[in-house]
Amino acid sequence: MTDFSDYIVFVDESGDQSLDSISREYPIFVLAFCIIEKKHYYEYIVPRVEKLKFDTFGTDIPIFHEREIRKQRGFFKPLIDDALRAKFFTELNDIMDQSKYEIITSIIDKRKYVHLPKPRNVYSLAVEFGIERVFLSMQEKKQRGKKVPIIFESRGKAEDRTLQQEFDRIVDECSYSGINGMFDFHCVSKQANLAGLQFADLIARPIGIHYLHNTKNDTSYNILRKKFRRSREGNILHYGVKVYPE
Repeated sequence: MTDFSDYIVFVDESGDQSLDSISREYPIFVLAFCIIEKKHYYEYIVPRVEKLKFDTFGTDIPIFHEREIRKQRGFFKPLIDDALRAKFFTELNDIMDQSKYEIITSIIDKRKYVHLPKPRNVYSLAVEFGIERVFLSMQEKKQRGKKVPIIFESRGKAEDRTLQQEFDRIVDECSYSGINGMFDFHCVSKQANLAGLQFADLIARPIGIHYLHNTKNDTSYNILRKKFRRSREGNILHYGVKVYPE
């Protein structure tokens, strides 16, 4: 019988992978890993996210997508109303603040990375940096020998197949004892409407914006900075955040 982990991991990105055409506005690639205890996820996070959707839109059909919320597109057009928008963000920020989760993120600065000899696919590189730290986090949480579901956002059949091959290669080549066989890999469409994937989506871009502009009064980042995996001394860099090249 499988010994299931007490935790689940959701992964989403911000930015594109291209090294041929690098955006001036957002020249980085961010991959965010959101680690949540399952019991807290289904007892607290999912009900609060569902309630916010019903309270704001009258249905739980909307899928929280950072870009669509920011641009007030699709289901999020009603947020053009100042009062509704303020109420929505107050509740969403409270959910993100009060929920218990741990963030591990890889930031690839493409402006620097493109000049390195033989640069690899940035998505694969970000996965490698992230998965090593997720594994260490699982050891800290006494999950050794347990099966940990890790859920990436689906990007298409071919892309998902390539990602799984890269993921398997990364795990196979990793020197950490116990990492082989720990992760239960999945690619799931956003249309599945998983609250955890939506959390990961909402997390990634604010981290990238802070890296680029060192924002001081960004509400979203100020919430997230408390959630990063840290060393015993409280350090985030190299523990919850991997920036490459440094």
